Amino acid sequence: MAKPELEFFDTRTIPWQEIKGATGQYEKILSRDPETGDYTRMIYSQPDLTGALLNYDKPAGKALIHDIWEEVFTYKGGIIDTTLNQTFGTHFYACRPPGMWHGPLFHPNGCISVENRYRDGIRKKPELEFFDTSILPWQAIEGAPGQYEKILSKDPETGDYTRLIYSQPDMTDALLDYNNPKGKVLVHDIWEEVFIIWGGIIDVSLGMTFGEGFYACRPPGMKHGPLYHPNGCISLEFRYRDPKSR
Repeated sequence: MAKPELEFFDTRTIPWQEIKGATGQYEKILSRDPETGDYTRMIYSQPDLTGALLNYDKPAGKALIHDIWEEVFTYKGGIIDTTLNQTFGTHFYACRPPGMWHGPLFHPNGCISVENRYRDGIRKKPELEFFDTSILPWQAIEGAPGQYEKILSKDPETGDYTRLIYSQPDMTDALLDYNNPKGKVLVHDIWEEVFIIWGGIIDVSLGMTFGEGFYACRPPGMKHGPLYHPNGCISLEFRYRDPKSR
């Protein structure tokens, strides 16, 4: 089995669920593989500046370690890691292999992150502590005019990768060519999970507009598009091989 096929939906329609054993933290499961347990979620950490001011030297929380891979992107707000004595803000990214220590953590102004979690042995990305993705330059995507990417992490063996993709505003094209779009219907031979961070996307075939905070999970062969991005768009994408091929 694998994750379900999901066209873009507004994640705000999903209620936050309290995370058992993690006071002040809540999650939204966006997609899950019922067989392996791999999942993608949003996690909300309530503001805890008071706790940080009173207990920074002796935090109540413990350093964290997992037996799974964890890719984390801070969608809104920020995180303090007390062991590293560093603050990580909005649009920071980390890639944690199993056994990578992190924390204890504070979230002084609150934080919402997007997390992609999966079992060990299927990807071999580099270990990356949080870094500011704004320092990476946008690179033009070959064959896709007006689109640019930032590769955040990549498995050199499988080619699986995580990226940010920026699509320039194309309102003029949408107005002129909507009924006869120049773009093509898109289909990939890989899995693609997409979370819209900013802006929006129009799918001509569906006749629908998807905005900030929308999420899609596309298995290989799922058709989408042609697409417009009338006000521009920045999305977070997790791309990987079909789990059945591993």
